[in-house]
Amino acid sequence: MKAGSELAFSKIVKLYFRPLANYGFRFVRDEEFINDCVQEVFIEIWKRRERISVPDSVKAYLLSSVRRKLYRESSRQKFDAADFELDLANDASLSEEPFEWAWINDEQEQQIQAKVNAVLDELPRRQREVVYLQYFQNMSRDEIAETMGINPQSVSNLLQAAFKFIRTRWNGLST
Repeated sequence: MKAGSELAFSKIVKLYFRPLANYGFRFVRDEEFINDCVQEVFIEIWKRRERISVPDSVKAYLLSSVRRKLYRESSRQKFDAADFELDLANDASLSEEPFEWAWINDEQEQQIQAKVNAVLDELPRRQREVVYLQYFQNMSRDEIAETMGINPQSVSNLLQAAFKFIRTRWNGLST
């Protein structure tokens, strides 16, 4: 891509566009706005391709770029601060279940899912973001650090704090 290969650039766009848009949807609930931001990130990368150094992780680089772009543009668009929050409850409820489970609709399972969603919703924003990147994007600690612009130890600290918070809240819930 750095050498000007449109085919290489096209492959990068096809591979990462949807995951980047999904990531952006965690911050802002405006699909058109998110798609525009992701497209603008790719346009900027193409324009600066010769000057961009090859990142350790393309995925982390792109996620970080989209995150910054959304933040900058959302402040210009004057979205509410609440719009720039992660919503992991929706991710947890969108997990793929076997077809038969849709028919069974077990009430106890729904109650547990509601408790998980409630606990995830209570996490502080940065802890929710780290949990999302780790478990919903399957990113490594170093990739998360690069994406969020923090050091890897901070990622570990945020994850540990999130786990502690989840354990505390979960023990307080009756099943």
